[in-house]
Amino acid sequence: MKIICFLLGLLFAASAARADDITAMISQYRREHGLPAVKTDAKLTAVAERQAKAMAASGIMDHDVAGSFATRIAAADTDSAAENIAAGTKTWSDTLRLWKTSSGHNANLLYPGADPLGVAVAYNENTRYKVYWAMVIGHKAAKMRTRTASGFSWGASGADSPDGSKSAEGSKSGSAAASSGGPSVGTMLMRALSPLRNLLP
Repeated sequence: MKIICFLLGLLFAASAARADDITAMISQYRREHGLPAVKTDAKLTAVAERQAKAMAASGIMDHDVAGSFATRIAAADTDSAAENIAAGTKTWSDTLRLWKTSSGHNANLLYPGADPLGVAVAYNENTRYKVYWAMVIGHKAAKMRTRTASGFSWGASGADSPDGSKSAEGSKSGSAAASSGGPSVGTMLMRALSPLRNLLP
């Protein structure tokens, strides 16, 4: 029994280390673009794990497999959040590369003002893609802010549809975004300025 507990402990430690690795990779990518680093958040990790496991169990890569993103993120103490999913890639590095090449997923990686992050991976050898990835990134809610269900919406700066898009490697990815209580002034300003940033040299 002690050996089983020890092995489970090693497995959880290895999983946490991998999550820390991808968080560090995303933080580095954000710093390269003048944005703050992100840190692993238990609530967002739980949201990502629920999504990855649901996709693996069903063999379907879709944001709504575990329930709508708006519903799943409701208890995570964020005033806005975004989700990237993928299937079929073999490593976090491969998945991150795939997301960087998609405008919607890349916008989520470079979500201005984001601070918490949750990541997860799940496996099912009996499905087409076998490996399923999820990342949830957000901005912490102000202490007194209230949440309204009508405030949630798809977005991600003209992101891919929730069904995602195919890649040349036979993997698949999708992105989604949600906000609570309507966008903040800072968020609206960033959305207005975002297209202008692409015009700068």
